[in-house]
Amino acid sequence: MNLITLKKIFNREAKILYAERNKVFTVDSDNKNFLKLLCKYFAKDLSFETEHGGSLNKGLFIYGNPGSGKTTSLDIIRNISLKYNIRQLWFPKIEAYEVVNKYNMDKNKDSVIINYSKGNFMFDDIGGEHSANNIHVFGKEDIFIRIFLSRYNEFVNKGTKTYITSNLPMPAIKKRYGERVEDRFYEMFNLLELNVTGEGRR
Repeated sequence: MNLITLKKIFNREAKILYAERNKVFTVDSDNKNFLKLLCKYFAKDLSFETEHGGSLNKGLFIYGNPGSGKTTSLDIIRNISLKYNIRQLWFPKIEAYEVVNKYNMDKNKDSVIINYSKGNFMFDDIGGEHSANNIHVFGKEDIFIRIFLSRYNEFVNKGTKTYITSNLPMPAIKKRYGERVEDRFYEMFNLLELNVTGEGRR
């Protein structure tokens, strides 16, 4: 799908989704550049690389203030994939806290790590999850450290993409998950910031 077509469809589907949530989809100075880059990326438009210094081979780390529409923007892409049967736009999605909950409940904990280390995937609200319970590491473990490092290997070896939304900027990611994860984030992701003022845009 070319960029012009994707932008038109994205705008139409955004209006539908926001209306379902009793909100109005607005493009303004807060989100215009972000939405342009997002559509260029998913349309695989080469200007994403040549004009903006991004990489179409990397995933996306989308960060910014709460309620800015980070998750909703990716939900719209997922909706387009389903509605228009565009498989290359599809990726599963899970909330970060749900991964932790699955890990806490599963007796075979390593299987949870393995499951979320493979295939294109979206993790929503990274940094908002609690540490997981693991009696083998003195009670608590930040399981996303292992998941991110495993996904980095998948990215290097197979080109596997990861999509992340977070309220945390990179310095906070480093503080939460460590320097190794931070280094790999720069290799794995295009970093897109989305901050909006005024009313939330979830």
